[in-house]
Amino acid sequence: MSIKLRQKRKHVLHRLLKPTTAALIITGLLLLAIPSAAQAKTTETATVKVYLERGGITRFEEYIPLSTELGLPPGFFYKANVYAVNFREGIVLIDCGVEELYSDLIEAIGQRFPNRPILAVLLTHGHADHAGAGHYFIEAGIPVYASIIDSYLIQMGMNFPGVPGDFTYTGYTPTALLSGGETLFGLKVIPTPGHTYGSLSFLEMKTRSLFSGDTTISYSSDDVAPEDMTFELEYQTLLATDKVSLGMQLDSLNSLLDLVNGGQVKSIHPGHNRSYHGKDVPVYLQKSIDVVTAALANN
Repeated sequence: MSIKLRQKRKHVLHRLLKPTTAALIITGLLLLAIPSAAQAKTTETATVKVYLERGGITRFEEYIPLSTELGLPPGFFYKANVYAVNFREGIVLIDCGVEELYSDLIEAIGQRFPNRPILAVLLTHGHADHAGAGHYFIEAGIPVYASIIDSYLIQMGMNFPGVPGDFTYTGYTPTALLSGGETLFGLKVIPTPGHTYGSLSFLEMKTRSLFSGDTTISYSSDDVAPEDMTFELEYQTLLATDKVSLGMQLDSLNSLLDLVNGGQVKSIHPGHNRSYHGKDVPVYLQKSIDVVTAALANN
């Protein structure tokens, strides 16, 4: 990326995170559940890119526009993943994307899996870019499973005071609630609190594929344009997170690294940007540990 583009991106990020706006964005992205309140092949659709990963997993990457109400010029966006695991009986989705892109996601799923039923949606956490479209799936008769701790966020649709409309959605009640330790459709439910108190990861035991949600942190080099704010939003939210939550996230990352070192994980599929396979997995997890450790030290 040229120096001029980097400067432009830094200037826009500064505008995005100016004090009055930063509090709103960070709250919207990282509000925690409080009881009281080889290369992938790619094809494109209008707003969703489709990547065929190893182990029969499909990654649907949503391109989510950021509104000018946040103080950004038109054209800025971030990316989030929805995964499909293909089983004999049908497909299981890990996360379901934003509410506004539901139709685009369903079209992409239909093109990738014609005449295949969606068995269920499993949510890594309750934020808009991962859980926002859930009510549409429930209305279609597809069960949505979520953390019992994050269920309040989902029921409220992140509609809390000060949260911008970009990061809210139509609230709904998940079909069933998870505590951790369950196994659904061959996927083991692993509590990984920190990003939210109820964050979950899912381990597909047959292919040893781990879906980590936003517990892990993407690389800035995977942002595709100066207008792509994916890494910036992840990183700046870390810097604004309290020490207790960062400590929880660090513990969760170390527990995932233990699974990798124990041979139980061969691929990792994060909530944002690309997936990692083989020898890249422990490197990626260690990078996430280092980033969270640095944020904790600077908190």
